[in-house]
Amino acid sequence: MSTTNIWIATAENREDAVKALIASHEYTPNSRDQNGYTPMHAAASYGYVDLLRYLVSQGGNVNVQDNDGDTPLHHTESFDAAYFLVNDQKADYSIRNNDGQTALEVLQEDNEFPELIKYLQNLQESDSSHNSEGLQTEEQLKLPNGEEVKVYLSKLSEDDSPELAQRRQALQKIMTEDISEEEKEAKLRSYVLDVLSHNMNSIRGEEEDHDPKRRRED
Repeated sequence: MSTTNIWIATAENREDAVKALIASHEYTPNSRDQNGYTPMHAAASYGYVDLLRYLVSQGGNVNVQDNDGDTPLHHTESFDAAYFLVNDQKADYSIRNNDGQTALEVLQEDNEFPELIKYLQNLQESDSSHNSEGLQTEEQLKLPNGEEVKVYLSKLSEDDSPELAQRRQALQKIMTEDISEEEKEAKLRSYVLDVLSHNMNSIRGEEEDHDPKRRRED
């Protein structure tokens, strides 16, 4: 067993050491320390884009979350690293950590790295403009096999309802789990069916409650 710590090797940008550790199958790009911190988080934190690119090529999850719910994007202070994660690898910049903050909100709280803040703000504003044209309570999912599924996440009209927020978090958790694509797809399908069944039953119950004929019979 190697005595080299992959998290330290990544933080020091020792690419050869990181490659050797991953080749030994002792570690993966998504290996977690006691805090859930992975080599992906470390490389993003220090802005090592070449090392990030290698880790992704070896199965690194760009949306992996540590014990605080932070993704690599939450940790990065580098515009180049953020651009690689989001533009090249389609990292989800809307993921919220355990404090309910996106990567942008974490940066805004510290009020540092204006270029990075502006980049993420532009992405968010673009999304807001696009989403305003669609239904507020529907979520578009793409399964690992590329199939798109629209899920009616909430029977409530409020976009910020607790029910909707909880279901979005559940979806994010499934999408960022370190499991096989087949397991992830099965979990997503199961969750979709559960949500649809729950909402349809709720809607039927509300319709029966408002049915005058049914009330007269009661």
